[in-house]
Amino acid sequence: MEPFKTMIKDVLWNFEKDKFISLEEFKKALIKYNEDITGDYFKIPLDEPFLEFSEIIIQYSHWDDIEEDEVEPSFLIKADNKTSFTRGELLYKVHNEVSEQLKDEDHKFFEGFDLWEGENPNYPNIPLYFLQQGS
Repeated sequence: MEPFKTMIKDVLWNFEKDKFISLEEFKKALIKYNEDITGDYFKIPLDEPFLEFSEIIIQYSHWDDIEEDEVEPSFLIKADNKTSFTRGELLYKVHNEVSEQLKDEDHKFFEGFDLWEGENPNYPNIPLYFLQQGS
């Protein structure tokens, strides 16, 4: 299966919250956040398999006070069922990975994921997505 070029552009989120203890707690907060901002019922399915890969790489950017520069770390996440990600699971795992670094950043708002279409020599057969961040 080919990876999506862009995904989850229609979900609103802010990475300023602390890590979540459970996926269910995260999904409740995500739904409430979207409904509070839009004033509409949240209709996006969070529990359906949608990305048929067992693992993906996520890259994001943040300011590093020690380096005094912007850095772009990446990390590997694995699907719990070993075959595919749901939107909820993917966002939950990404949030828990990046929230500590992004909570005080200007660019802490989620704006989707974009696929890197170049070579990734560290993980040649695993899709790499850039976390799109806004302010």
